[in-house]
Amino acid sequence: MGKNKGFVRNAAVMFAAMVISKGLGAVLKIPLGNILGGEGMGYFTTAYSIFTPVLSFACAGIPTILTRSTAEYAASGEYGRIRLMKRCSLLLSVLLGLAGTLLIWLTALPFVLYIANSPESLPGVLIIAPAALFCSVTAVYRGYYEGMSDALPTALSQVIESVVKAGLGIGLSYYVYYNGVRFFGSEQAALPYSAAAAILGVNVSELCGLIFMFFRSRIGGRHIKYGEKLSRKEVVSVSRDIFMKALPISLGAAASNLIGVADMLSISSCIDLSSMLFPEYWENNAVLSAVKEGCTGIGNFMYGCYAGMIMSVYMLAASVPGVVGRCALPRLAYAAGSHDRQAFGREVKLLIKGTCVVTFPVTVLMAVLSEPILRILYPVRETEVAVSTLPLAVLSAGGIAAGLLGAVFIIFHAYGDFGYPIKMTLICGGLKLMLNLAFVILPFMNITGAALSGVLSNVICLMLSAREVRRRFGIGTGIVRFSRPAVLAAVGCGTGAYLFFRGTEAVAGTIIALAVSVSAGAAIYALILFITDSRDFTEVVRLLRRKRA
Repeated sequence: MGKNKGFVRNAAVMFAAMVISKGLGAVLKIPLGNILGGEGMGYFTTAYSIFTPVLSFACAGIPTILTRSTAEYAASGEYGRIRLMKRCSLLLSVLLGLAGTLLIWLTALPFVLYIANSPESLPGVLIIAPAALFCSVTAVYRGYYEGMSDALPTALSQVIESVVKAGLGIGLSYYVYYNGVRFFGSEQAALPYSAAAAILGVNVSELCGLIFMFFRSRIGGRHIKYGEKLSRKEVVSVSRDIFMKALPISLGAAASNLIGVADMLSISSCIDLSSMLFPEYWENNAVLSAVKEGCTGIGNFMYGCYAGMIMSVYMLAASVPGVVGRCALPRLAYAAGSHDRQAFGREVKLLIKGTCVVTFPVTVLMAVLSEPILRILYPVRETEVAVSTLPLAVLSAGGIAAGLLGAVFIIFHAYGDFGYPIKMTLICGGLKLMLNLAFVILPFMNITGAALSGVLSNVICLMLSAREVRRRFGIGTGIVRFSRPAVLAAVGCGTGAYLFFRGTEAVAGTIIALAVSVSAGAAIYALILFITDSRDFTEVVRLLRRKRA
């Protein structure tokens, strides 16, 4: 009973921290979009595009190994081993963090000049580099506490980071941008430095999280603070073992960011090339001509709209399917471990149905209401909203493919196979890059082509992964069959929401009309789904509540 209460408490704490962090993350990105616009968000996102793969590599593997080892040693009371693992993990995290920081600094200039096609992004890239060190060490502290079944320090550090990041990042960016004339001669010239100021706020927030975890570690955990002196040979041996175990996890985490790298490599360059190859189309199209007149770099502006604004909104919906996967994985793993094919088939069915149930309404509502959502979030950026509406609709409509691909990956994880999902992630990134090169250069598609290429690459990898599940495990995913009730409900949801919005906007205003249409669409979705599939609908609700039917 005590363990169950501890699990529920930790799950509740982590869920609350995730909600707060995601909310404050949106609070940072959305006001930044209004301050910086597409061009400034291009500089901001370019700095993140070099930082994120380094961060993923440094922060994913070692904390995961430490969490597992700490949980095992704590169960047997081997606190000396925990102390050794923690010390070695901290040492490795410092080395990796320093290496990541130096790597970013050394490659910053060639990166912005020849890869990102955005020389103005250099201040932001240089400023973000030390965050690799701060995040790497903080992740180890979090991994230790999670291994000790104490989620509170991790949650508190995440909230501290989010609060500082949102407040300081927005404040610094706003100050630099609106004092641009005094500092740099014009607000336009201030954009790269305003983006860098926001990144400075991110850096300080990561440092605050590290300071909190450091002092929390010094105050608590006295049972592992003292012990026998560790030999250098033992530290080196254990550190080497941790690193080798963590390496595949780190590589997989870095690979998961390949799609963002593909966008960074292709969108800006393809847009610039498109404007040179098809100048008449860009001049005659009212929206695209406004883009050309209002910024110094067309490619950077469009990339900023896509990666900094569209993806910020889309990712709020894209994080929803992961909830089902986290809830379903223990049940799938248990069925796989017990070699109960019938039970495993039932859990796969529930996983696919659950993913469809929670993903369809969010993605469909965001697709049909993309224009009013963007208008509300970015009220002072009319050009950016006009450019972003169709790509957001396409990306959202295809979001179910990304959600189902993540669900299929969970099946491989249940059998302990992490290699195949990494392989498919790399393939997906490669496909995204090739399709971007084919679509984005077309002037009538531009960044809508980037959204379409993301959807198509996910669909292709989903088909390949589902076939591999059948070949390897002898179980069909049943994606088409299990998704039919959710598809029917989603059609009703999208239609109802669109009609409600168009019918009430003129009378009630955009915000009220959006709230009414979303509520009506959700109600229609739930009603149709319950009528057509009430048994599995109830089972999905039980899964999400972490109950065992």
